[in-house]
Amino acid sequence: MLLASVKFLFYNSCIPLLHSYIAFNLYTDTNTNLFDLDPFIPTHNYSPIINMTMLNDPPSAATLPLRDPSAPSALKNIPSTTSSNPNTCNLGSKWPTALDLAGSNLPCRLEGEVADLVVVGTIPPQIHGTFYRVMSDPFVPPHPQNVPVDGDGNISAFRFHDGIVDMKMRYIETERYKLERRANKALFGLYRNPYTHHPCVRAAVDSTANTNLVMWADKLLALKEVALPYEVDGDTLETVGYDPFASEGIKSKTFTAHPKVDPFTDELVVFGYEAKGLATLDVVTYTLDARGKKVEELWVKSPWCAFIHDCAITENWLILVCWCFEADVERMKKGGQHWAWDYERPATFIVVPRRKLTPLPDGWKQGESRFYEWKNCMPVHTAGAWEGEDGKLYMESSRVHDNAFPFFPPDDGRLPSPDTKGDFARWEFDLSQPSGSKIPDPVIVLDVPCEFPRIDERFMTKKYNWVFLDVFIPNQSDGRSNIYQGLNGLAMHNNTTNETRYFYAGDDSHVQEPIFIPRSKDAEEGDGWVMAMVERRIANRCDLVVIDTRDFEKAIAIVQLPFHVKAQIHGNWVEATETRGTRSLVREIDELEVSGKGALEPIV
Repeated sequence: MLLASVKFLFYNSCIPLLHSYIAFNLYTDTNTNLFDLDPFIPTHNYSPIINMTMLNDPPSAATLPLRDPSAPSALKNIPSTTSSNPNTCNLGSKWPTALDLAGSNLPCRLEGEVADLVVVGTIPPQIHGTFYRVMSDPFVPPHPQNVPVDGDGNISAFRFHDGIVDMKMRYIETERYKLERRANKALFGLYRNPYTHHPCVRAAVDSTANTNLVMWADKLLALKEVALPYEVDGDTLETVGYDPFASEGIKSKTFTAHPKVDPFTDELVVFGYEAKGLATLDVVTYTLDARGKKVEELWVKSPWCAFIHDCAITENWLILVCWCFEADVERMKKGGQHWAWDYERPATFIVVPRRKLTPLPDGWKQGESRFYEWKNCMPVHTAGAWEGEDGKLYMESSRVHDNAFPFFPPDDGRLPSPDTKGDFARWEFDLSQPSGSKIPDPVIVLDVPCEFPRIDERFMTKKYNWVFLDVFIPNQSDGRSNIYQGLNGLAMHNNTTNETRYFYAGDDSHVQEPIFIPRSKDAEEGDGWVMAMVERRIANRCDLVVIDTRDFEKAIAIVQLPFHVKAQIHGNWVEATETRGTRSLVREIDELEVSGKGALEPIV
């Protein structure tokens, strides 16, 4: 099996979580100014976890300057640091010294638009819609011990029409963003820890709305699982407001960043964990119809206060994926992180009926849910799930065999193993087994480091054939020429034949989450185009690549951005036909009458 060190997966893909070590104050060099970190120089030597020589002889937890969980919770002024780089004139900065805020990961902090981006190749005219993506992009210098997944949500929208691509970027104006922008400094402390926030903002919604964008009921939802959605105008990207489904009376404080669309019933399946408050075990699951009206609601309990980031749906069931982190209010009160990894916890899957009338297996009671366990690992994101003819449920996901979020370490400060493996796996659930049963070892579908799996979502809830995902392509790269050995390609995997085709983006490139666009409404599964943002690290800018699934190895069009944007967390494609008419994404030029005063015209 290929070794998918955690560095392969998250540090170097859509969220540069490698850098989070520094952001979390694990390896901060207080004598280095972030502006000294040249964006054109590979920065892996700044972190022991990435330094290739350290992988064989990693530092022990005892030698690392881990943050003390009992440290005071009050926000601190961030001291300026000086630099020896003549390019910065030895000036200090109020921004923390952190690799997720340096080099090509400098905060973008841009709002604006670009009409008719440069396109190399030809965009098929059938591609008509908008690619919405959101990135974690702090507007003010964050708390020096905060994590990179908590930056302000900044939307990039790419509208495709007639072979042309227009782009707009704008921050989601959350309560948090507006409060901190007015104050021009950080007022919120650690991720999901209100005890570290300034007292004047503790009553505010602590969401940066930076994780995903989903169009539902004619509303563009900006999502982060710590709170409820913000609604954003799909054309102007102006923030409309908080909690657009408040009228449905769902008494939950949270809403997942990964709701799932059932294309066969035209429903959005939603859940929220810690639904009744900080570190509570309450999980709400419900369904919204095409108008945004609640049609089902069920409350269940998590076996512990787990990090439940993603889920999968079948025709009748919802599978909630519990990561092996645990929330602890007492730790938070002492100034610690919301989450701590627990090596004693098994990966756990909560299986919930989607409807009150879901046919239940023998032994199940109305309103019951069950959970099933495997070994300690992190099934990160799901591709899809289905109900087998044998009555069992099957689900596929990326999997890391250790803690893929090392900025949320266990309470003893232990770091993930440097040889942690990663793969794409198929899980099996026998619902006749009692709650708490151990499930069999998953089938390894794709034995390469990979993440962000997507399918042709017209087939969501059914058994599907094609999977698209980010991968590391080792035969094209080694640690000497690839900056981080990051996810440098895309894969198109056939579940029937077990064949995989690859698109290689280049050693200087990191590929972000793919999206799939069907060639037509009735096209065969997987027949269409895959689109993904590619970070060109040496050039310090980004491209949006378009790949035809009939010839997956090369792009048919490349949309060139003239600048670098931060890596997205997630994004989605919205067909033009799915909205009630769209205005231009960018400023339009009014029709005008020629003045008649050109160089060849007579002087009057």
